[in-house]
Amino acid sequence: MKNKKISQSFLKGYNDYKGKKLCGLQFKAQHFDNVQFFSSLAMDLGNYFEFMATGSLPRDGVKPEPKKSYVGTKKECISAPYQRANESAILYKQIKKEYNIEIVDIGLKLESKNKNGILDIWATMNGRPCIIDLKYSGVIDDKWSEFGWDVDSLHYKEKLLVQAIQYKMLVKENYGLEYKDFDFFFMVFSSKEVNDVKFIRVNIDEDSFDIHETHISSVYKQINAMDIEKDFIPYPSIKSCSKCPLYSTCEHKSDIPLIEDIYYGG
Repeated sequence: MKNKKISQSFLKGYNDYKGKKLCGLQFKAQHFDNVQFFSSLAMDLGNYFEFMATGSLPRDGVKPEPKKSYVGTKKECISAPYQRANESAILYKQIKKEYNIEIVDIGLKLESKNKNGILDIWATMNGRPCIIDLKYSGVIDDKWSEFGWDVDSLHYKEKLLVQAIQYKMLVKENYGLEYKDFDFFFMVFSSKEVNDVKFIRVNIDEDSFDIHETHISSVYKQINAMDIEKDFIPYPSIKSCSKCPLYSTCEHKSDIPLIEDIYYGG
């Protein structure tokens, strides 16, 4: 494999694969073979919310449609989760107005020598450039504390910081802006309760950018030196295999839980 640029989602997946939290065959299917993975309600709702808020289409380019339900009179109407998404999209527009956010670009694709990414929103807030990443989540309080994340969600925090760091690096590399001269925000909306929303500015020290660049460079070299068809190792589990689009043909699939060893005592 030559000149495979590293996106933040690729990097997260590769980190999970190296930590044996993700099957290598699933990772390869998603990032090299363009296999379509099963969509979940959470993913569908997130795509629908972002489309209603910003007009941005999902990666597949298909306009998201709300799911319908029936009330007592059997009259068809938008189901409650999608109605909440509509209301959250309206709230997003109110927040945008209140904070004097002016949209410059939606779904902005950026790349550099060894990395790439797609920004949800490139904007200005009171004239200051900023990146805004939208999240539509069923769980806010467990993942998003007043400081961004709570102690129990450090793995989640690490993944989100990868995104914030990489996107800021891409903006600097493409537009020449210094890190101190623009901001990165997560705007997080609850899919359970319309008015549960967090607007979080991520502050990153200079050392974190250097560490990220070192890691990106290492992964870039590893990936581009691999034999993609042979080098990825399968890590089957009953949970991940049951949701994998390769399940019907995969010779490594697991239909029963594997034995895990724990140790106690000296």
